[in-house]
Amino acid sequence: MNEHFTIEQKILGFWQTNCWLIQLESEPICVLIDAGANPRKLWKEIQERNLHLKLILITHAHLDHIAGAHFLQKKSGATCYLHPKDIKKRWRWLGISFAKFTPVEHGDRIPFGNFQFQVFHTPGHSPGSVSYLLEDNFFCGDLLFANGVGRWDIPGGDFHTLTKSLKKTLGQFPDQTRILPGHGPATTLGVERKRNPLLCEIR
Repeated sequence: MNEHFTIEQKILGFWQTNCWLIQLESEPICVLIDAGANPRKLWKEIQERNLHLKLILITHAHLDHIAGAHFLQKKSGATCYLHPKDIKKRWRWLGISFAKFTPVEHGDRIPFGNFQFQVFHTPGHSPGSVSYLLEDNFFCGDLLFANGVGRWDIPGGDFHTLTKSLKKTLGQFPDQTRILPGHGPATTLGVERKRNPLLCEIR
């Protein structure tokens, strides 16, 4: 029997962060990509559906993507992954508790049923930004958006590094690759190659 999974977009917090809930169809196991603020409603839904949250995969350590990780990890016992270059970004000056992070590196493969998440280090928006590829679904955090890219004019951001990540990483994927970003709607790489100003410029 072929195993399948579903992907759901959950928008959390003031910053309207996309948190992607991926569930195996063959068993009640799920994974969350990023954990935005105010995660209690999402946790309630996970409980009501009798799901086991096994993994929390963080794309980068900006507050809008990690604020809910501690709560969800404490409730579920999930393993929470983050790149070492972003682990130090703790935002402790806000008095917020954070999850216990497991380091993840470029090239790592994280098992999920009969599937694997492939890890790509994609810095530029932050030094430790990573993206996760599951089959033809690319969860890229704030690397790339529909008709836009992540900010580089912030602490830890760098325009040259961002464009290098976009060109090097996305250049190896086909047009039908689904782009599931940290904010806004999903898109495809083919669409962005035609209309995204920066992608058109650096090709």
